[in-house]
Amino acid sequence: MYHLFRPALTVLAAVAVAAAPVSASAEASIPMTMRTGQSLIVATPQLSRVAIGDGKIAGVTPVGNSEIVVSGRTAGRTSLLVWTSSGRRTYDVTVTEQSLGNLRQMLLGAIADPDIHVDEFDRSLVITGNVLNGERLVHVGEVVSHFDAVAAAGKFTVVNAVSVARPLGPLQTELAGAPETADVRVDRDVKGNLIVSGQVHDRTTAEHVLGRVRALAGPYLAIDGKVVDRIETATVSQVDIKVYILEVDETALRQLGVNLQSAIFHPDGTYTLSTPQFPAVESPLGVGKALNIGSFFRNVTLAPTLNLILTSGHARLLSSPDLVTMPGRQADFLVGGQIPIPYASGPQQIAIQYKDFGVKLQVTPTILGNGGVETIIAPEVSDLDFADGVSLNGFVIPALKTSRLSTDVVTKSGESIVMGGLLRRIEQRTVDKIPLLGDLPILGKLFRSTRYQNQQTDVVFVMTPQILTR
Repeated sequence: MYHLFRPALTVLAAVAVAAAPVSASAEASIPMTMRTGQSLIVATPQLSRVAIGDGKIAGVTPVGNSEIVVSGRTAGRTSLLVWTSSGRRTYDVTVTEQSLGNLRQMLLGAIADPDIHVDEFDRSLVITGNVLNGERLVHVGEVVSHFDAVAAAGKFTVVNAVSVARPLGPLQTELAGAPETADVRVDRDVKGNLIVSGQVHDRTTAEHVLGRVRALAGPYLAIDGKVVDRIETATVSQVDIKVYILEVDETALRQLGVNLQSAIFHPDGTYTLSTPQFPAVESPLGVGKALNIGSFFRNVTLAPTLNLILTSGHARLLSSPDLVTMPGRQADFLVGGQIPIPYASGPQQIAIQYKDFGVKLQVTPTILGNGGVETIIAPEVSDLDFADGVSLNGFVIPALKTSRLSTDVVTKSGESIVMGGLLRRIEQRTVDKIPLLGDLPILGKLFRSTRYQNQQTDVVFVMTPQILTR
């Protein structure tokens, strides 16, 4: 009998030994269930080591040595091993796929706005509705961004189509209350820009609206947001720039500066302009600086003063161009010519480049919201200088004596501004001689005479921008 039952007992013992560890492991495993995109915190006092079976199904992140964060990634089942001071613990982690309905309920609860709706379409969630202001729109965007990882884990798509009913409440009310801006609308796009659209009468009103939007748009703009102009105007606005270019002498410079400040205005709207007496009082600021003495009346007293200086013979009108351009567009003017300048364009190749000289003016006007005109002005005066020129193959290429300035001024429509200080020096040498005898060496000086003449003038620009609306 003993020999008959001995093999059976051996098999039973082997089965018992093999089954014992499996049973002990199954009893030690702690079940853990979560959805994709969900995270759980597990207390692990004195954590020493942690391991996950399949990192594609779940991820684990230690927080110090007392907690771990387990995150569901994709649907599946895996094991989590945690070693602490009390020994090793095994977790049976089951990750189920996040349902679209659960994600919808979570979004609605997080947004907590009765005017916001979340609708299911196939495997997408579309968030629609209107919020009261830009702050609520930013809040909705932040909430949706927190659900991006959850949606990506479940292979869902979340579409944020929420808009602002009145993105700039006080400004929108102000624009709607004025008859000339009742058709203007301000909207905020998903990138944080403010789109100003609608129709107004002219460009001045459009600039006024844009200025008000920029003043109140700070809390509603993104960090890199901009105010985008989409305003249409019922009329076309251009800027007509009348320019008088005068060449005046030293006496006229002083008198121009004095007379621009010598007007006395009366209560009935008239004024009295004193008659200039040449020579005028010496300016403490020197030649060309009398125009900068204090403030002066630009519009009313300018024309009589200029006419008086012209008729007295102390000034000469070089040119009077009339430039018309669109706001923000540059207009150019040149009185003079071009000189050819040769340069090497390649091996044994000479090319010609033409350079401007004379009286040059560049103006770029911009219409302001208060009806004024901001103008960037860059006048330039240049003359040919043969004395400092360069000789090339028997020809003299003259240099240029140049005076230029650049400034940015703001005037009312029809108001004038004067710019001076562009000095122009002309040196002339006149030789009178008797033919043949004047060319004799040594003795030729007795039969010829030389006269030198130096002349210094100032080129003055008088500019008057005026808005033309058609």
